[in-house]
Amino acid sequence: RMNHSSLHNLSHDVIKKFDTEVSWYIGHVRSLAMTPEECCADQGNYLVAGELFYFLLQPTSLLTDPAMPLSAEQKGAIEVLRQSVRSVPLEARSGGPTAVASLKDMRHPSWDAPRQRAANVLTVLAPLLEARATWGVFP
Repeated sequence: RMNHSSLHNLSHDVIKKFDTEVSWYIGHVRSLAMTPEECCADQGNYLVAGELFYFLLQPTSLLTDPAMPLSAEQKGAIEVLRQSVRSVPLEARSGGPTAVASLKDMRHPSWDAPRQRAANVLTVLAPLLEARATWGVFP
């Protein structure tokens, strides 16, 4: 298990890269973990399901860069989330460009498992996300 002090042993470049990737990727994970209503509002109510599907399946250096400070358990939780998102059918990401269509998509039962997996990723990554808050902001 990664402890607090080992995070401070990371190079400035790795911390910056980690910070950027976490802000981007985990931002989408956080949205997905919300209720359908909160998620749509958080994502701007526009093409929400399609965008989450696309963004959460993008390659992420959190998984591919060995310098990233994630444990096997943390990487595994992200992989499980990605597999879960990959199985969301087309009809649950209709791409309707209205808030109503986005909400209908995100209420589709096929998003239930990814929503739970997203919540699990946040739980498993919590120690790292909390430690990150103490690093300060990098220019």
